[in-house]
Amino acid sequence: MVLDAGSIERGILTAESVPIRPQSATINVFCILGYSRFVLYALSLSFVLLLSGCENDLEKLNSSHSCVRCYLKGVDLTGADLQGANLNWSFLEQARLDNANLTDVNLNGARLAGASLQRTVMVGADIRKAILVEAIMNKADLRHANLSESVMSYAQLTGAALDRANLTAVVLDHADLRGASLRSAVLFQADLTSANLYQADLTLANLRWAVLEQADLRDVDLSYADLGHAKLEYADLTGALWIDSIHRCSNQNCDGKAY
Repeated sequence: MVLDAGSIERGILTAESVPIRPQSATINVFCILGYSRFVLYALSLSFVLLLSGCENDLEKLNSSHSCVRCYLKGVDLTGADLQGANLNWSFLEQARLDNANLTDVNLNGARLAGASLQRTVMVGADIRKAILVEAIMNKADLRHANLSESVMSYAQLTGAALDRANLTAVVLDHADLRGASLRSAVLFQADLTSANLYQADLTLANLRWAVLEQADLRDVDLSYADLGHAKLEYADLTGALWIDSIHRCSNQNCDGKAY
């Protein structure tokens, strides 16, 4: 700004002597609006790329039956035939896989929390170290499946078939296993705290070092099951059938019932 001597002397500033400048507040508003638009654009682009990646992963799975570390959260694969597919370490949270054929599928380390797998065939599947928290697996066929070290807290497995399944060190606390079949299943060091096993079949099951504290074991068939070092504090064994292959009967009355 250039002021003439007369203006300074008289203390008068004319419009010509003072240039008009934008208000700093106005500048800030424009800056904020511009930044907001940039952020919204970036988020929109990220969302589009995420959807695109999900679609690409689904296409890859459908075409090759192999999609390692794929992002398939919430996808609908109801009734899909994925026998022998490789989904190692994939993300399938809240996915719908009801009535699907997952025989011999590789789900090692997969994330399936909240997924629906009702009546799904998973015979011989590799599901080691998978996350199945709150998964819905009612009447699923998991015979001979390997679920060792998987986390299945609060999972629903009513009427599920788990005969000869490997459930070593699996976490099944608060799981619903009513009427499930676990004949000859390996539950070594499994955590079944507060699990509901009402009328489940555990004939010949390996339950050594398993934690069954506060579990509902009413009317459970434990014939010839190995319960060495198992923790049964506060478990309800009302009406349970507990015939030991070595000692024949495990209770004082020797009537085949443990109360």
